[in-house]
Amino acid sequence: MKNPFLAAGAALRRDLGTPAHGSPRKAAPAAVLCLLALLACRLPAAEPTAPVAWVSAETRLLDAANDPAWRELVLRLAPNKTRQSAFEERRYFPFKRTPVVLTGEIRIVPEIGLSLRYLTPEEQTMIVDRQGLLMRDRDGRERAAPSDNRAQAATAALVNVLRFDLAKLQQEFDVHGRREGAAWSLAFVPRDANFAQLLGVLSVAGEGNALTKIEMVKSPTQRIEITVRDTREDVLFTGDTIRRFFR
Repeated sequence: MKNPFLAAGAALRRDLGTPAHGSPRKAAPAAVLCLLALLACRLPAAEPTAPVAWVSAETRLLDAANDPAWRELVLRLAPNKTRQSAFEERRYFPFKRTPVVLTGEIRIVPEIGLSLRYLTPEEQTMIVDRQGLLMRDRDGRERAAPSDNRAQAATAALVNVLRFDLAKLQQEFDVHGRREGAAWSLAFVPRDANFAQLLGVLSVAGEGNALTKIEMVKSPTQRIEITVRDTREDVLFTGDTIRRFFR
């Protein structure tokens, strides 16, 4: 069985790495690391429908990239500062009564990369930088994630979603949005049926300038929810922290 960490392969090297002739590109938002973990979790075939409850014809954004109601928010959400957040990830399966719960910390340094430290149920660190993706266990042992072409398109899409690159996304997704005061939600529905089977519907939500929730929904009984909290910006990471959680 192929390993679904294709995210560590060409897609991430393309999106996070150094171009053949040029300077390193800006790192993607830290939340993309959570979604790499989602791809590592093989879900069974989706049920016939996988709705996000609020998505409808009325919520579709016909030209999301140029919609004045969303342009300012998307620009504010672009990753351009060091950040640290706590997260809780819940994975729901049709064959389990209760979700699998994982918790940890997310760190981002735009000029270096991203680091996701899982604390429970097992401590390990996932690092994404210009070299690709690296897994590091609590004892410091490292292994690079092999490429897997199966999920390349999905990973590239997730990177664009969490960069809020609506111009690219609306080429392959129907984009939906809703706002209620300072609260906002965006959902990305793949147009291609095979792609939808792999990815499901991806949605992100937040309040003001803060991203607080990510969901990957294949059906009401097959979904993954990530809650992001306690985000701090302009964090000054020490040299020891950089060595421990990055490379």
